[in-house]
Amino acid sequence: MPQIAFAHAQLIQSSPPPNAIMAALPPGVELLFSEPVSPAGAGIKVFSPSGRQIAGPATSRGALLYAPMSSAETGTFVVSWQVLAADTHPSRGAFPFSVGRPSANPYSSLLTGGEIGTASPLGFALQALARWVHFIGFALVFGVVGYSALTREKQRGTRTVRRLVGAGIVLLIVAEPLALLGQLASLSFDTDTAIAVLASGFGRLLGLRLAGALLVWALWSVESPWPVLGVGVGVALLDGASAHAIPGLPVAGQLLVSIHVAAMGLWLGGLAAFLTKPDRRFGRYAALCFAAAAISGLLLAVAHIGVLQVLTTSAYGQVLMIKVLVIGAALSMALIRRRRLELGVLVTVVLAAAVLAALPPPR
Repeated sequence: MPQIAFAHAQLIQSSPPPNAIMAALPPGVELLFSEPVSPAGAGIKVFSPSGRQIAGPATSRGALLYAPMSSAETGTFVVSWQVLAADTHPSRGAFPFSVGRPSANPYSSLLTGGEIGTASPLGFALQALARWVHFIGFALVFGVVGYSALTREKQRGTRTVRRLVGAGIVLLIVAEPLALLGQLASLSFDTDTAIAVLASGFGRLLGLRLAGALLVWALWSVESPWPVLGVGVGVALLDGASAHAIPGLPVAGQLLVSIHVAAMGLWLGGLAAFLTKPDRRFGRYAALCFAAAAISGLLLAVAHIGVLQVLTTSAYGQVLMIKVLVIGAALSMALIRRRRLELGVLVTVVLAAAVLAALPPPR
């Protein structure tokens, strides 16, 4: 039977193996992951029975991470590793091995830390919160501006519209420090790790998203909505670039995520603007957004889930089912024209989407 593999970088083989008992200390630690990785900070640390860090600088070559080590001690050693995957998601872990007889190790607590996916509970919560704040900010900026384009209103519109877009810009900016904190909490809070994270693909995307938010702030004074919507396309593509890739079709998967994010944002933000100034054209606008979100979301689900049994046996599948049910509730509210309830349900949908983005999907 095929085994389930995850989209975040997973450790699939190590030398020495976890819990191995060896006659002599090997010259180094070699870790093989499920996808190409880069070390986050030190990358690999090896703590001797006395608590000394005995590993040298880690080097990566594709999915392989290696660090030399040297020690004359015998007993239990603890290997701690942390990496950044090609899709910018962090992963970390730890395992012991022994030389001679097992012994105590002052860093044994690293072996019992709680994990959600590939992150610590705090890191996972901050990652999901950052994505939720970002998605809501995206909706309030680009969905509201999209609605103004639909109704041919001047971009700055009413005072309420200005407040919605202003709040969205603030959320887009606030989301990035939260994302950085989530990344560090998933790895470790030290200077080397922070520098590695900021110098990685994650750091570059963070800087580009911040630049996009500031550019929208500058363009908000322009009467036409199209320059802002053009920036929205760029931000959606950046969101796709940091999303889970589909094996064998990385570009297609990231493009589908961009379409999904844009469609959901236009639907949610357009609905918020509609409640301030209703327009009969909104129904067709919302239907088109829903169709784009549903089709792209279905294709992504099929690509990431693969087999139906994963819907009930993985956290990703369970959250996905919750998201589908909540989207059904939002659609029901739309059909009976309970627009305020629809808005509240859509905010919950976006929360489920943020949790999904932080979880490693089985594939």
